[in-house]
Amino acid sequence: MLVFLGIGYSIRHLTLEAIEYLRKADKVVIDRYTSLYEDDLSALAEYARGELVYASRKDLEGEGMNSLIEEARFKTIVLAVPGDPFIATTHDSLRVEAVKKGVEVKVVNSLSILTLIQSRLGLQAYRFGKTVTLVYPDFFKPYSTIETIYENLNRRLHTIVLLDLRLEREKAMTIPEAVEILLKLDDELENRLDNTLAIGVARLSWRDERVQADLLPRLVRYDFPPPPHSLVIVSNPLPVEMEGLKLICKLPN
Repeated sequence: MLVFLGIGYSIRHLTLEAIEYLRKADKVVIDRYTSLYEDDLSALAEYARGELVYASRKDLEGEGMNSLIEEARFKTIVLAVPGDPFIATTHDSLRVEAVKKGVEVKVVNSLSILTLIQSRLGLQAYRFGKTVTLVYPDFFKPYSTIETIYENLNRRLHTIVLLDLRLEREKAMTIPEAVEILLKLDDELENRLDNTLAIGVARLSWRDERVQADLLPRLVRYDFPPPPHSLVIVSNPLPVEMEGLKLICKLPN
């Protein structure tokens, strides 16, 4: 059996179901490249009776993926993933290949940044449009990201902007970096974001979390704890959402 197990963003987020599968696993493979984690991942050893190993991207793709699937034919292998295992598309191929090869697959869900943002910031869940990821413009300019933001704004929908994480290179995009990239792209296109409300989201659900609402360009003025960071571009907030922005996200008057 291959178990895709979400571990949230802290040991505090482990569900009873997650602990049950950690205890019955012959091996726990810990994904350490999809997202950051508040606690030391070695703390999972308290719940795991089997072998604990750390996986990089290459360990779960190509030949590494095939080896893991073959091992799961005869053992219970748990892939422990920060957040929820399938909010990012990283492990979709692994799941599909396991099912195609007749290996039993189990998914154990947990908190994700998407569900946290939609429930914690005072914005109504049905008013979110397509989620985007903003990458560093190293090789190309991410115009598709800002075009999707425009589309959501036109439809009066909020946009969750996930920020680039390159953990194997110890690089994680910050809110100020994201604001700078977005505003430069916006200047080249429709120049709409200077007066758009946004929320800087830092370490949501961590002990030192911070959320701060303001006009997008002004978010660079605030001190945020280190990544993981995200942004929310806010579109035409309803009165109840505006109250949430002021009371929950500290939007200045």
